[in-house]
Amino acid sequence: MAAPATVSASGFFSMTRANAGLGEAVIRMASATSGTLALGGSTIRLRGDAATKTLTGRLSGQAFSLKIKNRNLLSGKVGADTLELSRVTLRPIPASEQAQFDAGPPPPVKAIFDATPNYLTATGDPTIFWDHFGNLFFRGRLDGSARLLCIASDPGPAECLPFARRSLIGDSGQKTQGFLAKLGLTRSYVLVNAFAVAMRPRARTKGLAVLKNNQAIKTARHALYDALLAAGPLQAIVAFGDVAQQAFDIWAETNPAAKALPLFRLAHPAAVDRDGSGDDAALKAWARAVRKLRKIVTPDADGDATGSNFGKFFTEVDYVRIPRWDFPKVTPLYVGDDSWGRAATPRHNNCAKRPNPDDSVSLILTRPAGQGQGLRYIYGNGQLTGAKNEAGQDVPLDGDGLEV
Repeated sequence: MAAPATVSASGFFSMTRANAGLGEAVIRMASATSGTLALGGSTIRLRGDAATKTLTGRLSGQAFSLKIKNRNLLSGKVGADTLELSRVTLRPIPASEQAQFDAGPPPPVKAIFDATPNYLTATGDPTIFWDHFGNLFFRGRLDGSARLLCIASDPGPAECLPFARRSLIGDSGQKTQGFLAKLGLTRSYVLVNAFAVAMRPRARTKGLAVLKNNQAIKTARHALYDALLAAGPLQAIVAFGDVAQQAFDIWAETNPAAKALPLFRLAHPAAVDRDGSGDDAALKAWARAVRKLRKIVTPDADGDATGSNFGKFFTEVDYVRIPRWDFPKVTPLYVGDDSWGRAATPRHNNCAKRPNPDDSVSLILTRPAGQGQGLRYIYGNGQLTGAKNEAGQDVPLDGDGLEV
């Protein structure tokens, strides 16, 4: 079931009246029939009609009606003037933010990363994990300034891109960033996983046995969690999905301090509002958690914990771009912002995916128009070994996996 057209119209737009620019407009639809349009510091109430695919309201005292031509274009009339909204993606990143980046883990945490075993060596079973892409561990603050610890399950394809190597940066990560933004957190968080490499879905039973019983992997995971807990003023923990929740439970049995913090067991972001029903239990639980966490977690100075919560649907305005200070310096600007893919036809929510059929060693990178050709990155034994373009030709790379 897809969300109603009026809900899918949520997002960021460039708005014109009689072909004259009015600036950026933001449509937020809390339901199929009710929402707002923010324009130039004003908020306009919207009424939606999903059957006729129209939004109506009043602008400068005049009634207007907008027809949803497609997800990216709305047009209509206000008085005798034409009114048009064109969706905006990859919104500009301020230069001050572009200058910031994540320099990587401090030495004590890096030592934990370095001590984490190769999963194939630790398990002896090549069918459980996509181990060729190598271990990756975190996104966010490792310096003791994090006030919220989030645990998810395992890295997705985008996270494994050679110039990124950070947790939760794809579709699920941008949903998570939206969750954090509603708490007023812009940087005082740290995100980790239960596994340092991706678990194959068909190997779930064996993977969960590794989670519980593999001492080498468990020791490394607990060392990281312990270090994050000891480093600073954590105020709460969120475990996204049952794999993360089991990882927390196993850890908490070894560290009583973990049990002392408020814990929120929530659905993994990939499972939130998956079918666009308008009655999603996982999304409702996220909204309840936001209300409770706003009373527990101190927001960042540049954050806003007073804005709107999640509505009946997870919409485009609930996604938040991953900030540049969470990435290595070399990471391209489009990474962590898949708004362009969500607006594409056919829609795709991640810039990276595994090939079909999966060969266990490749990732396919799709880039926005004007950002370069698509690439197939090839890995082996936890290392990037090369890349090919769409024609199958070898592409020379630098040490960060960027084209030379």
